[in-house]
Amino acid sequence: MKKNLLIIALFIGVLVCAVGYSDSQYRTSIGRKAPSLRISDAGNEIILNDMRGSYVLLNFWKSTDAPSRESANDYTAWLRRHPEKNIKYISVNLDESPELFREIVKLDSLIPSTQYHVDGRDARAVSDSYGLNNGLGSLLIGPDGRIIAHNPSWDYLNMIDN
Repeated sequence: MKKNLLIIALFIGVLVCAVGYSDSQYRTSIGRKAPSLRISDAGNEIILNDMRGSYVLLNFWKSTDAPSRESANDYTAWLRRHPEKNIKYISVNLDESPELFREIVKLDSLIPSTQYHVDGRDARAVSDSYGLNNGLGSLLIGPDGRIIAHNPSWDYLNMIDN
């Protein structure tokens, strides 16, 4: 009887893990092609697929999420130190308020040309495509459009050849 209960408990555990595995997280697994991304913000449009042939560092952040806001600052600092690197940087803000976003960009001295804001339905679509409901983060996308790292460190970025 105990053996049967143990087998049933293990089966239920495996089933719960399998059901809990999000398709969106699978789509952003290392080695997978990055989901499409098209953002129009203040007259500027960015299309991720148009950046094939380059490394792309894609960062998602909110002003209310301290770790993600810090990552926007960290990656901006790295980019300023390494302008010679062939890495395109797209930093996507998901705040509800575009005014707050613009103030944070100024306050934190972020590079405006790398910063994009999406809200409302567009933010939900981006969150769903990139599995951001479980937390914000960054992806390094290779020249072939495939994800090669999650939340890459400065050391990792430094290893990329021009």
